[in-house]
Amino acid sequence: MVDIEMWKKRVEDWRASGQSAGEYCKSQEFTAGTLYRWSSRLAEAAREEVEGAIPLVRLVRGTQPKPPQPVEAAAQSVAVIIEVKGARVLVPPGAQVATVGVALEALGADGRSGA
Repeated sequence: MVDIEMWKKRVEDWRASGQSAGEYCKSQEFTAGTLYRWSSRLAEAAREEVEGAIPLVRLVRGTQPKPPQPVEAAAQSVAVIIEVKGARVLVPPGAQVATVGVALEALGADGRSGA
C-alpha cells in the first residue's frame, strides 16, 4: 500500500525547494513523472474535500418581516446579510461596494474559491 503521508511530504518539500520537478528528482529515488502524478492526485483529493465542506460565504436575505412597500421601492431598499465563518455582515441598501469588500477581506472571505 502507498504511503499517502509520505507523498504529501515529498510534494511539499518539492514545492518548498523552488526547483523544477526534474531538478528536484535528480537527487531522489523517484521520477518527475511520479512526482507530478502524486501532486495531481493530492490536489484532486483536496478539491474534493473542499467541495464537500460548508461554504465559507453564504448570502441570505434578511428574514425580519417588513411593512409592504411598492415594488420599485422594495427593490432599492433590501438589506442583505452575508455570513462569513460564523460572523454576519449586514449590508444596508446603498452600501458602498468597496466598504463591503474591506469588511469581507477583514473576515478572510475574499471571494476566491479552493484555497
